[in-house]
Amino acid sequence: MLVSRFLAFLKGSALILLLSFSGWSYAYQPTMAFVENLAIDFKFDDAGRFNNGNAAVMIAERGMVQMAVIDSAGNMLFQADEIADFAGDVAPFRQDNQWGIVNRQGEIVLKPTYARMHAFANGLAAVLKDGLWGYVNNKGEAVIEQQFARATIFSEQLAAVQNDQGLWGFIDSKGQWQIAAQFDDTLAFSEGLAAVKLDDKWGYVSPDGQLKIKPQYHQARIFKAGFAAVADDGKWGYIDRVGRWLVEPAYDAAKTFDEGFAAVRKADRYGYIDDQGKQLTNFDFDDAWSFNEGLARVEQNGKVGYLNTKGEWAIEPKFSWALSFTNGLAPATLDFWEYGYINQQGEMVINAEFENARAFSDGVAAVKLYGKWGYIKSP
Repeated sequence: MLVSRFLAFLKGSALILLLSFSGWSYAYQPTMAFVENLAIDFKFDDAGRFNNGNAAVMIAERGMVQMAVIDSAGNMLFQADEIADFAGDVAPFRQDNQWGIVNRQGEIVLKPTYARMHAFANGLAAVLKDGLWGYVNNKGEAVIEQQFARATIFSEQLAAVQNDQGLWGFIDSKGQWQIAAQFDDTLAFSEGLAAVKLDDKWGYVSPDGQLKIKPQYHQARIFKAGFAAVADDGKWGYIDRVGRWLVEPAYDAAKTFDEGFAAVRKADRYGYIDDQGKQLTNFDFDDAWSFNEGLARVEQNGKVGYLNTKGEWAIEPKFSWALSFTNGLAPATLDFWEYGYINQQGEMVINAEFENARAFSDGVAAVKLYGKWGYIKSP
């Protein structure tokens, strides 16, 4: 279908199609005239999601790969070897094995200085220099000196860091210890609690350092929507914020709650439970994703479909591959060759004419055609 449409388009055009015995080579790159709702032309070797007007893309030239920041018009504002996600107005970037900071206008805030840099959160990013971690602010200023063996991103105003004795605690944005280093391992704070490990058991601590749920689990996850998945003797269940069981350990895998439901696995089959601990579906699925916009993406017998919040089919499994819904649309393909976008009734509302397709964000989505990535607008 793609080739026939392409050849039909070339009739009456001065553009030249180059052929070789080793494969197809195109002098033509698709333009606004060829693809409906095209926002940014097909010129990138990979393309990420837009976030508040910017996206990271990849460009391969003369055997060299570079990342670039583009704006909503597709203009390249900045290039580097690697560019991390923007948080607020800034993002870490790497050039020649050193990390610096760039803003959304493509201006360098901090020239490459550090051996490693984490993503920004709460206006701070962890940075590594001379074997020790500290933190810089979004102006590139060092605000917490290099002193930690390991450091993580801030979450709920606190960051987990490891001292030179190998113990973990939590610091505030001024670098002051709020919870002394005493744990064997930690996870980030979420919904006012952080999972901590003591003597091979996991429990949960509050921001003031109190052990709200004593260490007793073999594994633990962060809290989300009021519940955390924890494991005991190889099985997973869910607890609430005071440590009461919502569902006692019975599952071989347990995902986080989203929109009132969680995907759980027994043996090699997935099902769903609700936030009352009741079973929503049978264990009928090869894979199960979180609910998003009222629908959950599942796989059954090698095909992708979607369930509603009653556990019923909203869209019968018929797609070879598809993603979750965002802004009412989901990328989907029937054959791994042609990708388009479906609505929540399963109708293909953006024609399946792309080689690959990603989710919408900021009103645009990255799509691939004839080996290059561009962006289309939401219809």
